[in-house]
Amino acid sequence: MPLVHVNASGQKIALHGSATEQLSDTIAQACATRGPTIIMVHGFKYAPYNPAHCPHRHLFHAKGWPADLGMAQHDTLGIAFGWEARGKLATVYTTALEQAQNLARLVKSLRPRGPVHLIGHSLGATLCLAALPYLNKGDIGRIVLLSGAAHLGLARHALDTPAGRSSEVIHVTSRENKLFDLGFEHLIPCTGSIARGIARPQAVQLHIDCAKTLDGLADLGYPIAAPRRRICHWSSYTRPGVMALNAALLTGRLPVSVLKCALPAPAAPRNIKLPYFLGGKTRSNKQTNLNIGPIHDPAY
Repeated sequence: MPLVHVNASGQKIALHGSATEQLSDTIAQACATRGPTIIMVHGFKYAPYNPAHCPHRHLFHAKGWPADLGMAQHDTLGIAFGWEARGKLATVYTTALEQAQNLARLVKSLRPRGPVHLIGHSLGATLCLAALPYLNKGDIGRIVLLSGAAHLGLARHALDTPAGRSSEVIHVTSRENKLFDLGFEHLIPCTGSIARGIARPQAVQLHIDCAKTLDGLADLGYPIAAPRRRICHWSSYTRPGVMALNAALLTGRLPVSVLKCALPAPAAPRNIKLPYFLGGKTRSNKQTNLNIGPIHDPAY
């Protein structure tokens, strides 16, 4: 399994940790063989040039996402896409939109090799979706968004482009992420979060907190542990069993058409108002300020 680590900054993409090796040479070597490519995009709080917050060290190392996605078991090229995601949320959001062009440029450089798939967590979802308008029909196969921090308007516009219409999008989400969805909508107000449902025929909203959904996934051979916490921004890749599912979706071993048949009928868009146990209104219309304990941090 080739694994390439790159960083995007400004208008450039460079290999991570190498001052001499050219990215173009590495890509050319990778494209000498045929096979799928999976590009992994991190979210908020990571910074590739800061050792304490480097995604390549904490998330994209060989035993991290690449191992969890089973890349070693397939003829897959893995690319870890690093970008500057530390700072004020609004600033990082703008950076995600800007770096979408670099992601699109990287995808285009991989055309001779074969299908390209994307997986992005948190604001990485914004970056993945924002890249679609810069691409052509068929450039992207599948996109798996994990607890995505992205606006509905952006998602629907992206999926109405030629590259978007020819791709399949799965948003893995949960009520565990509700606080983060609310915070995203409040701090960067626009057209609402994709947690409300993208509502496009090529998009699937996968609620891994739904008991019927978990039963359906188990019947397909992808058992996922039940939620253990009220609040967790990382359960879409740390919950036991979920990365095996994400891998199957990325590689196509689990076709989206089969997934849809196993899921319960789509419900009305989810209400992501502040829940009562976090200070929202209870049925008696009173406020409560319960201490819910520390927020769970990712395993790596």
